[in-house]
Amino acid sequence: MRKIFVFLIILSILVVPVGCDTPANNNPSTASIEWHQDLTATELPYRNNWFQADLPKVGLKDIAIGETAEGRFSTVNSTSPRFVHLLCDYAEDGENSTYHDSFLAVETDSKILFKDLSSDNDSGSYGDTLYARDVNGDGIDEIIVQQTVGMTGGAGQHLSRIFKVADDEIQEIFNSLTANLDDAGYDTGFSSILQDGFKLEVQNRFTGYSKTLDLSSKEQYIGVYFDETGKAIGDGMIRCDSFMEFTPEDVNSDGVFEIVCSQYASLYSHADYIGDAKSVLRFNPKVQRFEVIKAEFITE
Repeated sequence: MRKIFVFLIILSILVVPVGCDTPANNNPSTASIEWHQDLTATELPYRNNWFQADLPKVGLKDIAIGETAEGRFSTVNSTSPRFVHLLCDYAEDGENSTYHDSFLAVETDSKILFKDLSSDNDSGSYGDTLYARDVNGDGIDEIIVQQTVGMTGGAGQHLSRIFKVADDEIQEIFNSLTANLDDAGYDTGFSSILQDGFKLEVQNRFTGYSKTLDLSSKEQYIGVYFDETGKAIGDGMIRCDSFMEFTPEDVNSDGVFEIVCSQYASLYSHADYIGDAKSVLRFNPKVQRFEVIKAEFITE
């Protein structure tokens, strides 16, 4: 049932716009970085109607506002509400496109700051989720962006990033493609060991967590990971995809948010879903990076 559910989610993303409002005259089949607009400036003086009047001053036109979140981005004591917007630039022709380039626009007390989210990874997005939460404990909100950047394999491909505003610019402090890398992206510490009797022990080296799975119903593993009697043969290392869930949550109710993550996990191929690798990331100010503080493996 879980595999069917995941594939239905992917199918629904293909046909339903997610994250940004979709303008007319766009076509997913023409989606390409070729139409990308480059920022000519990264800041504007703040005024109420900046979106309607000032975007051409930073090199942007025909832009749609997608996700919006409210937060404090410049000073702890700011009393005026400020917003971060995810701006979407869709393909130039066709209809009902979901694929788009993305830009951040962050309002501070005196400026609007801009950052191109598509140029560094040379990729657009099919859907976005945006949050403003304090994740490092300084009393100022960080910006959490979760994007669906691919639609194939497992539960799709995702890019998860966190930004902060400092020195009048938007600075990236986490990127799931470049931070603490293993071959598949950010390493949350999950591994596995085959055991006789059609067993697989899933472990997490950061937390000491372990769970033993019964794979006796997986006939496709006979001759690959186990012989006919259940004796373990070969290498049984699980593969964890990019973060299909990347959600801020104050798990210990201290006012500072952790990031709750979930990864689609497989063993033999993307089609043989065996469970979700769940983890919680917390920012460690002493070493200035996110660390895994909790891990769990969820099966059907």
